[in-house]
Amino acid sequence: MKNLRIPAVLAFTALSIFSCSDEPKETPLTIGNLEISETKPSPGDSLKLTYSAIDTITEAFYVYTVKSSAYPVDLDLIKDGERFTGGLKIPDSADGLIFNFKVGEDYDANDEKGYSVNLYDTDGEILPESESSVTYYKATRGTDYGIKYNQEDAAKLLKENWSKHPDNLAILYVINSSDKAFADSIYDAKLASLSAKEQLVEEDYSNLITIYNVKKDKAALDSITPIITAKYPKGNQAQRAFYQKIYEAKNLEDKEAIAAEFEAAGGVPSSYGNYMYSDLAQAELAEGNIEKFKEAAEKISAATNKASLYNNVAWNMAEKGENLELAEELSKTSLDLVDAQKSDKPDYYTQSQFEKNLASTQAMYSDTYGLILFKQGKIKEAIAAQEDAVADRTSPDVYERYVQFLTADEQYDKVFEKASEFVKKGKATTKTKEYLATAYANTDHDGDFDSYLSGLEKIAHDNALAILKKEMLDEEAPTFNLKNLNGEEIALADLKGKTVVLDFWATWCGPCKVSFPGMQKAVSKYADNENVEFLFIDTWESTSGEARQKGVSDFIKQNNYTFNVLMDTPKEEGSREYDVVSAYEVEGIPTKFVVGPDGKIKFKAVGFDGNTDGLVEELDMMIGLASGQ
Repeated sequence: MKNLRIPAVLAFTALSIFSCSDEPKETPLTIGNLEISETKPSPGDSLKLTYSAIDTITEAFYVYTVKSSAYPVDLDLIKDGERFTGGLKIPDSADGLIFNFKVGEDYDANDEKGYSVNLYDTDGEILPESESSVTYYKATRGTDYGIKYNQEDAAKLLKENWSKHPDNLAILYVINSSDKAFADSIYDAKLASLSAKEQLVEEDYSNLITIYNVKKDKAALDSITPIITAKYPKGNQAQRAFYQKIYEAKNLEDKEAIAAEFEAAGGVPSSYGNYMYSDLAQAELAEGNIEKFKEAAEKISAATNKASLYNNVAWNMAEKGENLELAEELSKTSLDLVDAQKSDKPDYYTQSQFEKNLASTQAMYSDTYGLILFKQGKIKEAIAAQEDAVADRTSPDVYERYVQFLTADEQYDKVFEKASEFVKKGKATTKTKEYLATAYANTDHDGDFDSYLSGLEKIAHDNALAILKKEMLDEEAPTFNLKNLNGEEIALADLKGKTVVLDFWATWCGPCKVSFPGMQKAVSKYADNENVEFLFIDTWESTSGEARQKGVSDFIKQNNYTFNVLMDTPKEEGSREYDVVSAYEVEGIPTKFVVGPDGKIKFKAVGFDGNTDGLVEELDMMIGLASGQ
């Protein structure tokens, strides 16, 4: 074969053409596991993305910021070996981008720094709002996705960039948390500017309300509320004022009068107005006024609010076994309302998040519907509803009701299959295990049931233990000194050498209170173990001072709990921000921490799934692992 020889000039030209066509316009930007096709992207640009991950990506979306607002959008990524590729077109209105990737069960937050990108103009200069917009998002929403942004650092950057957004009071609120003097000077200047205006518009009143709320100036708030209510009855602030009045009203007649005043002023419900009519509807129902309840409920404009009201009312009726025909009607309507929302996505969800949230809501409402049907003796219809409930739920009590309905219908083979599955998953209540025993006795099985059940429980225990070992932390626990209900000062540092369980809670928190029977079981179990301490930290209460102390103390006494309750301290008088809950970066309650003998956080658990026995077993495993057992 002859060798093909290409003239030198021709070879060079061909090589040059090949290289130019494949060379990117600029060097790609690399942030952790993410590579972006442009280092200085601009609004309107199309970007190519490459994300490296060993495990499966279970969620991927980006957020584009517009000043202090944020809009999430799903990312459609394609797997290519150990990489995932995709792209997006930056919206023209955007000034910043944040990328969020969930790998397996956890968000990859790039060592807690996040994946954030500033945007630039056509001259390669950073957009004026970009740094502040991205920082504001990371400081206020970042913890949801594993990002830890020091609030003082955030406030410092926002303060340095304040001249680029001098009217953004949302951003000023973040600055206020670290530099109150600077924020106050801006608030005072804004107040002076508004006072100098001959006539105020609705936005001006909204700014006044924001400022007076931050400054806790109740007298000033009370003085402008009647004005904004009269001038802008359809506005959010006016509706908020009417809702506050209805909420505080002592009797039904006063609530009805306030609603009539709202309507006479030309108010049409939205936002707070929907809460107002929900409150009125529940007050009517409490007095047995069914038709007036329906009238008030029909005035709620948002399908989400109306569906929630109907489901809550229907569930309460089902639990009591009262008004089951009405409960069925309301429950069915709540499901129809959820179905009607499928084309009405809010801006704060991606499409996939919205669909997942709807599916979860539909499952929860189906659980209500199933219970109502079951209590009316409509067993097969109840089973069909409960199958919708368990399709998206992991709550043990929902699973329990499912096998209860199947047992009532004598579907023992299916009870055996499903209940066994729930036990292995660690999602079985004591009642679920009893239904499994019934099914075992009514189906063809050899051997002893207790041995069979023990085998399933061992699988569940071993799986849970393996997961906990992977989730184990080793972070320094913030120290604190708090007083308990007896006035004794408790210092976390004094408990070093012991395993300490911290439970953040509040008297208004439903899931906290539902979890307490399980927590009492755990406290009683370890009562004689001098190496384990339980501390229940009361926080985020709406009352303060003696009223808060009395409310918490009365709640504990009335329920005969033997908890050592510590009172978290507010950052300032009347504030809803508290010291210890903030130090532990708690986003919702109940939240539990298990601190090992070395003074380091070993576990963090948020929420309660309704399984009392499961809670005690999980705490057993956490305490054992934290203690090095």
